[in-house]
Formats: sequence, structure tokens, C-alpha cells
Amino acid sequence: MISVVIVDDHRVVAEGLAKLIAETDDVEVVGIACTLAEATSMLEERNPQVVLLDVGMPDGDGIDAIPRFSAICPSARFLIFTTYAESAVVHRAMQGGANGYVLKSIGVNELLTGIRRVVESATFICEEAAALIAENPEVPPMLTLREREVLQLMVEGYTVKEISGKLCLAFETVHSYTKCLRRKLGCGNTASLVRTAIERHLV
Repeated sequence: MISVVIVDDHRVVAEGLAKLIAETDDVEVVGIACTLAEATSMLEERNPQVVLLDVGMPDGDGIDAIPRFSAICPSARFLIFTTYAESAVVHRAMQGGANGYVLKSIGVNELLTGIRRVVESATFICEEAAALIAENPEVPPMLTLREREVLQLMVEGYTVKEISGKLCLAFETVHSYTKCLRRKLGCGNTASLVRTAIERHLV
């Protein structure tokens, strides 16, 4: 049996998926974690073969957690399972140590194929995500002048409230810019966004 731990902040989604997987003869869910902290303990205890990992988690970015999880569970394979249908996220995930990438919109059969493939030490990217990569090879993201201004201030350590005051913009407007920046750069949280901006020399 292929052992799987699901790391997803929506327990209802995870439990529903676990029930579908339970109908197979060769894959079993041995645990569900709704935070990265919970996942850390679970991986130590259950040593799964596959970690089905979401990107946006309440206590951090799932992709950023892969090196830490891999150190805890060296034999595990990491299959990103997310709603992020953005080529930038796919590229970042694969560069960040993921063994595969599937979208939550796919059917259970394609997901099971992905689980089996990554266990065989292969890379698996679902058809929809593969199409995104084909249409959008990794290129510098197109950022507006205002987005670059907001990103620069975020890298300098300013909060959304402080940026709002500096740029004379409403708090909600700046918050909207940060959400757009995370989407364009494929980041699940602010820390990951800042790190990615620095690594890719965007500011």
C-alpha cells in the first residue's frame, strides 16, 4: 500500500479526498494535517511515502516547507495539491523540491495516477498545469509600476498599514496589491513573496 499524508487547511476537503482514496486497493491515507506544524509531527510519526501538500497554509507556505519536511522524512515524495492555477507557482514548486503538481480541479483518477507516478520516482504534473507551463515558460512577471513600489516597500520591511501611509493609498488597496503580487509570483504568504522578490532580483 502507498501511504499518504494530506496537508490541507480545509479539513472537509481533506476528509472527502481521504474517503475517495480509501476506495482504492493500493493507496491509503495515514493522516490529515491542517497546519504545517501539525504536518511536521505527523511526518515524524507516520513516515508516509507521499505527502499531498497544499501551498497556502495558515502557518506558512507549503512549498517553502518542503526542504524541512524532506529532512524529517527523506524518503517521502511531495505532490503539490492546490487551487493555484498559475505557471509561476508550478515553476516555483518544482524548483522548490516538489516531485509533482496537481490542481484540485482534476479528477480522482488523475490524482491517483500522480501519487503512483511520484512513488516510482517519476515527476508528475497534471494536464492542466502542464498546459500552463507550455503556454507560459518561466519569464519575469509583468508588474505594474505601483506593484513594484509596493513590493519594494515590502522587501524593506514595511507593513501593509505603513505602505498605505507612505503611498497615500487605502489599506484595502494596498492589501489588494499584495494579493495580486502573491498570485503573480506564486507565493502563499508575505515571507515567501519577499524572499522570491529578492531571489529573482525584482526590486
